[in-house]
Amino acid sequence: MKNNKYIFFSIFLSCIAISSSAQDLDKIGKKDMVKISGGLNYSSIFYNANGIQNRRQPFTYFLNGNITANFIGITLPFTFNYSNNQVNYSQPYNIQSFNPTYKWAKGYAGITSMNFSQYTMANHIFAGAGVELSPKNFKFAALYGRFKKATEYDFQNRSDINMTYKRMGWGASAAYEKSGQSIKLIYFSAKDDARSLSFVPINTNVTPMENTVVSLAGKTTLYKQITVEGEYALSGLTRNSSSPTDVNVPPRNQLPLIFSPNATSQFFAAYKASLGYRLKLFGVNLNYERVAPDYKTLGAYYFNNDLENFTIAPSLTLLKGKLNLNVNTGLQRNNLNNDKLNTTSRWVGSTNINFAPNKQWNITSSFSNFSSYTKQKPQNDPFYRNTLDTLNFYQLSQSSMLSIAYNFGTIKTKQNLMFTGNYQVTGQNQGAIANPGLFGTTTDIKLPSKIINSNFGHNLMFTNTKTSITTAININNSLLKDFNILYYGPNLNLSQGFINNKLKLSVGTSYNQILTNKIKTNEVFNHRVSANYAPKLNNEKIGKFNFTLSATYLQKLKSVTNAISFNEFTGNLGLNYNF
Repeated sequence: MKNNKYIFFSIFLSCIAISSSAQDLDKIGKKDMVKISGGLNYSSIFYNANGIQNRRQPFTYFLNGNITANFIGITLPFTFNYSNNQVNYSQPYNIQSFNPTYKWAKGYAGITSMNFSQYTMANHIFAGAGVELSPKNFKFAALYGRFKKATEYDFQNRSDINMTYKRMGWGASAAYEKSGQSIKLIYFSAKDDARSLSFVPINTNVTPMENTVVSLAGKTTLYKQITVEGEYALSGLTRNSSSPTDVNVPPRNQLPLIFSPNATSQFFAAYKASLGYRLKLFGVNLNYERVAPDYKTLGAYYFNNDLENFTIAPSLTLLKGKLNLNVNTGLQRNNLNNDKLNTTSRWVGSTNINFAPNKQWNITSSFSNFSSYTKQKPQNDPFYRNTLDTLNFYQLSQSSMLSIAYNFGTIKTKQNLMFTGNYQVTGQNQGAIANPGLFGTTTDIKLPSKIINSNFGHNLMFTNTKTSITTAININNSLLKDFNILYYGPNLNLSQGFINNKLKLSVGTSYNQILTNKIKTNEVFNHRVSANYAPKLNNEKIGKFNFTLSATYLQKLKSVTNAISFNEFTGNLGLNYNF
């Protein structure tokens, strides 16, 4: 094991030494060897309120700049911020990681991360070195480094919460891919140094761990229409590498030669598979995933384990591609070993339909469903009356959407009609309830909450004068337990382009009224005006300028429940320069 570690480390040093002289050696001596970009931005906000106390400062301004230097792939961004007499200079990207590249070779050095697969090494940060090589159809990767540094016991607070052993890890992967066929083999191992801490309390649960995981993944295409893809991972985890070997008999070693278990060792498996069938007008994907309870590797921060997923995703294309139907649905369950008190099953499904019979019409519809049912497992005790079955829990969330767009008019006058509607239902139930099944309905939940939202708009655009007129009305109705809240109002917006559309002016206003249980509780006007000017410079290499000016005037009127009316003015000024 130790010899393998030093072999990996030697390979890394050699690869990094060759490639770290430049991030991309092909750029040496060329014009793009050094690139500098950045910008300077100024913005200010003017605010005043009448009838209420100011909810923000009367005047606020911000000045920030950024400059980014790129030297043969090494990116060094710097930022500068100035606001209300406060200065802040920062270098957000400290050069902790070098990633030199040369053709099909890439190196990693410093504090960095790499990804082999979701079940093995999954973007865990480490301090060390790595390399990726991708000549033609082959792909190789290797890494070695420190995954955790030693953190001593906190004597002052008598706490071991942050106490950790020094953890070193190493791994490699090899893959071959060509014409839709591929195979990949992964190896990863990590071990804590039991001697890295000077003091370890007797009653601590922090122990030195050791892990080795291997994975085999591949995909292939059969008969040009069937695709098969899958991955299998086996992880051996020792929770206490300092445990005496003669205390208990270790489990059967499922990773011989590369892993040495003791009495605290366990083995876990995770695998997934996908089967796809594709025709010109029809396609379907079947997916299956199973992650054993307590599955874990030291190459990832977190794992969703003790789960089994079944998903199916058919798709259908009709009417020469004008009608498309996509469905994605799946079932998830836990408690695979049936040794927990709670068993949860979830069903998630979604349907999307798109119909575009011609250039004028476009209709889109979707429906999604999420249902979850948790059942308490009764305890077998003849002297104890079990009431856990009254704590079963069911949750349901359904959402549907319909969008219709119609485009018409002439080249000089273009028009558009747009309707969008959404309907959502959510709710839950708890108690002595039976499993409502995968699809569940609102009859299985108590006091469901319903939200209906719709918007209808019309847009008229005169292409010669760059004039646009938009009118719309929106309605939102929320049906809650004790409240019926209705929110509705019209909206009008005018925009005009000047100086070859370099200057754009926009003026708009909206009115919204809120009824709570049929009583008017709110009434608001919102007026808006904005201008945007982006001049085109004779020499584009100098950069680009952009000027913006906007103002909003809000009027809140008196109502039955609110006797206070007030006005608010908010103005914005912005100047931007980018190069």
